[in-house]
Amino acid sequence: MHPHTSYLILATPRSGSYLLCEALIRTRLAGNPTEYFGPVQTNAIMKHLDTSNYAECLAWILAQGTTPDGVFGGKVIWNFYAEFVDRVRKVVGDEKLSMLEVLSTVFPNLHYICITRRDKVRQAISYWKALRTDTWIDITDRQSSETMLSNQQESPCPVPQENNPLQSPVRQEATFDYGAIEGLRYYLEHSEAEMQQYFVTCGIQPFKVVYEDFVDASEETVKQMLDFLHIPRPERLALGKERTLHKQANDQSEAWLQRYYQLKQQDT
Repeated sequence: MHPHTSYLILATPRSGSYLLCEALIRTRLAGNPTEYFGPVQTNAIMKHLDTSNYAECLAWILAQGTTPDGVFGGKVIWNFYAEFVDRVRKVVGDEKLSMLEVLSTVFPNLHYICITRRDKVRQAISYWKALRTDTWIDITDRQSSETMLSNQQESPCPVPQENNPLQSPVRQEATFDYGAIEGLRYYLEHSEAEMQQYFVTCGIQPFKVVYEDFVDASEETVKQMLDFLHIPRPERLALGKERTLHKQANDQSEAWLQRYYQLKQQDT
């Protein structure tokens, strides 16, 4: 099915975008948003399709990401946005179009949602732990989770090794590193500023979600997003099955947070 309405979620790493996608998927009205467009995902999809043609990859993504009501949803980590647009531009075949025009050619009636995280230190700690352990999500039942793609890596890294602000190994023990966390905090703030400037430059008014607020009011926020996308919804919205994603912050995260602020105070 070709969609009549599309939206892209733009996010920085560890901002709560997986949780947001899961909530939208559970409505069964707002597409099947997930991270289709990163290099890891793109390569996995093209391998699955046995093709080197990105147009075929896009067609598959549109089919997978669209619900029967004709709504497509996808997510793009900001680090990969320009690369994603360049791939789509080659399919469209017009070098003169702006980034927004390129995407609007492929994704009809395109809307934007962005999710940010107010506490950048906690976000940086989560990012550092994920980079070290190569664990990006914690899912109760991977077989039943709609967010997983067939034959795709279960733990997609949002920043490939060559683009990491800190060249970090994977699948190692999570150890506290003040310098790494501080570097990632700066990197996340810079990336988010770029993303917000893109919206301003292109005249885009996205639906803005703040992770900390979304956690406390997810159902109401989802209803507001559906209204923003002009998706008809029942008065009493059923979000389907129980959540499959587990919160990954733990006592270690809190201990690291305290150590970070102790060292930050000494550093100043």
